[in-house]
Amino acid sequence: MMIELESPSVATSVTCFHCGETCEDEIIQFDHKSFCCHGCEQVYKLLSENALGDYYTCDINPGKAPSAQNFDFLNHPHFRDQLISFSNNGVSKIHFHLPAIHCRSCLYLLENLASIEPAVVKSNLNFGKKELTIWFKEDKIDLGSLASLLARLGYEPLIDSGEEQAQQRKLSSQQNQLFLKLGIAGFCAGNAMLFSFPEYLGIESGSLKSLFGYINIALGSIAVFYSGSDYFKNVWSHLKLRKLTIELPILLGIMVGYLRSVYEVFSHTGAGYIDSVSGLLFFLLIGKWFQQKSFDFLSFERNYKAYFPLVISKLIQGKEQTCPLEEIEVGDHLVIRNQEIIPADAILVKGKSQMDYSFVTGESEYIALEPGNSMYAGGRHQGELIEIEIKKALNQSHLTQLWEQQAFKDPNHKTENWENFANTVGAYFTVILLSLAVAVGVYWFQQDPSKWQNAVVSVLVIACPCALAISYPFALGHGIRWMAKFNFFVKDIQAFERMSQIDAIVFDKTGTLTLHQDVKPKFRFVRDLSPFESRILFSMVNQSTHPLSRQLTQYFQAEKMISTEPLDSMVEIPGKGIEAHCQGIKYQVGHARFTGHALVQQQDFIRSESQLYIRIGEEPIGYIEFPWQNRQGIEYMLHALQANYEVYLLSGDKKNHAGTLLDWFPEKTHYQFECSPLDKMNFIQKLQAQGKKVAMVGDGLNDAGALKQAHVGIAISEDHLHFTPSSDAILQGKQLIHLPVFLKFTKFGLTLIKASFILSLVYNLFGLSYAVQGTLSPLIAAILMPVNSLSMLLIANTGMNWRGKSLKSYLTKRKGDQGHNLSFTNR
Repeated sequence: MMIELESPSVATSVTCFHCGETCEDEIIQFDHKSFCCHGCEQVYKLLSENALGDYYTCDINPGKAPSAQNFDFLNHPHFRDQLISFSNNGVSKIHFHLPAIHCRSCLYLLENLASIEPAVVKSNLNFGKKELTIWFKEDKIDLGSLASLLARLGYEPLIDSGEEQAQQRKLSSQQNQLFLKLGIAGFCAGNAMLFSFPEYLGIESGSLKSLFGYINIALGSIAVFYSGSDYFKNVWSHLKLRKLTIELPILLGIMVGYLRSVYEVFSHTGAGYIDSVSGLLFFLLIGKWFQQKSFDFLSFERNYKAYFPLVISKLIQGKEQTCPLEEIEVGDHLVIRNQEIIPADAILVKGKSQMDYSFVTGESEYIALEPGNSMYAGGRHQGELIEIEIKKALNQSHLTQLWEQQAFKDPNHKTENWENFANTVGAYFTVILLSLAVAVGVYWFQQDPSKWQNAVVSVLVIACPCALAISYPFALGHGIRWMAKFNFFVKDIQAFERMSQIDAIVFDKTGTLTLHQDVKPKFRFVRDLSPFESRILFSMVNQSTHPLSRQLTQYFQAEKMISTEPLDSMVEIPGKGIEAHCQGIKYQVGHARFTGHALVQQQDFIRSESQLYIRIGEEPIGYIEFPWQNRQGIEYMLHALQANYEVYLLSGDKKNHAGTLLDWFPEKTHYQFECSPLDKMNFIQKLQAQGKKVAMVGDGLNDAGALKQAHVGIAISEDHLHFTPSSDAILQGKQLIHLPVFLKFTKFGLTLIKASFILSLVYNLFGLSYAVQGTLSPLIAAILMPVNSLSMLLIANTGMNWRGKSLKSYLTKRKGDQGHNLSFTNR
């Protein structure tokens, strides 16, 4: 088979019929349709063969790119017993969480799973929870094969560890409690309004009016003391810390309205304001629910354990057995294959390894290990099958020292020295409000004792900052929703607000700003290789662990060029290349000097690390180029950020690996190389000690400490459903160039909240001008309070939706643009 001299160019306008992604590397034609990869083509064939072609009529490009993930480990009894919820008469029931579910086509396909796999009895999809329930015959298909089938269809199941499942159950329990309180508050509010109709309509039937009043007090008591119980707990805990928050004046307003209602009903002097009080609580709890609502399919709190595989291969009496990760003990012998991760600190017993610690330390160079050498948890093995002996328990490995830092131990670390806008305002607002209420009460008690109660109640009710408490979570929550549309997932509204306040940004280099392009290599040969020479080349690089050799191997495998030739000898010389002999001819693959290629001009670092030269006998054949460059448009992103932020670069790599990136960091104090994870964490702490509010942008475990220490940690991931270190936000890699636009959007969100609060203050001042005179009825104040809250909510939501649509228009317009055409202007 001949190797093409040039990779074919692809029109970027062609999209995959199955998943809708741009066909960047190749276009596969089948059945008069275009596909981006063989995986999407195979899914289309599978659906067509099983008469499920209607899948493509529900939505345009509804599919997801399939996954080749192997789930055989699920057949282990440990996982099988954990996942199977019911089994009887050979039929088992299981629930799979499928994050890729997104449209009605998913519903159509997954509920017709029995048409594809006869062993499936039936399937039922909970679209809201993205949970698929399957009844299947275990004697016909095992659990691993069932999960692999879903992955091949593009719906890879998310399998959590026991620790993550426990955390998820705890969060689910908290959400259920909030839903219960919200439902009861809504029930009480609705019925209180119903029983207040005699008052609304002016019905004076004494017995009926009194009965309805007592029922309202009962409903109000349930709403205030059960649904509003969190306000009592939070205010009390903050008062013990001598801290005032916005919840105190809100609770005062609620309690004053409730107690005044109790007094009026039992003294038969009025109907009270239970409908307004319970209605306010209902809206406040909706805001709290919206505030807690996050992305259930993402985990922002992963630790080092989530990086490791769920199962390992252990040698027991010389036989290899699959065991759960939790069963690792000191002294165990494990079998590690190519590309597998070292789960704990160990010693290499058999075989040789090229160890990749880039995800743990940031160092991109491979470390050669021989039997007897130590290896550390988190490293990824490259090369032949090896045997290792565990020397430290999983939770005592070298990697875990990072999780012993205070930032990981204290769950409130990020908020200890930071207050959100609502609580900052609430501290001053509470003091002013209480002072005003006391002054008004004292004044009217002396001037006209009949007015002092109405005056104090009206002041506390009408000035209740519930408008801010309701509009704040809704507006910022809408901001999070808009950013998620562009694969920027923010953990919560507190992270969104902190993001709007940062003034310094620290970037990791490897995997964040720089990447190997995932495209076909370009062959710059003076002639074509014969099929025999191609097989020799594959035989050489297939045995090498050098990054370029691995990329070339992957290319050969993708092109089905995997035939080999027996080599008489082969040696890999570190830092130079590979030399082999076959049938008396010498073959060389490596650097230009090693292969004897005469260069017209000296190579720079980027070219020397991205070109693989070939020599056959005495003939220099040419080179294969693997473009290695910064992310598309990254230079313009840095330029835009430096206009408004201080920008820094940290890397575990050596300085000479930075390439052209250093041009964007002219000050030596703004970059640091050969950093350990603790060095990065300490660098962030030094910036914070200078009063800076820092955002850290990184992608690996080596960035975990810095991401946790920073005011805002942004994890970069090519696939947000796969492992990312603990962070406040997860940003898809190709969206990184739009970071300046996202940050401006967060600033707009906070500005909008401040503007709505100022408008609320204008309303409060107007109402207070009547309340302090004792001429404003508490009933009018109780009506105006929720009206003010709802109007501020409308303003905030309308503003965020308008800005969100503007963001969507801006990013959609630039989708597919090249980096040099991107501009980040103030909008």
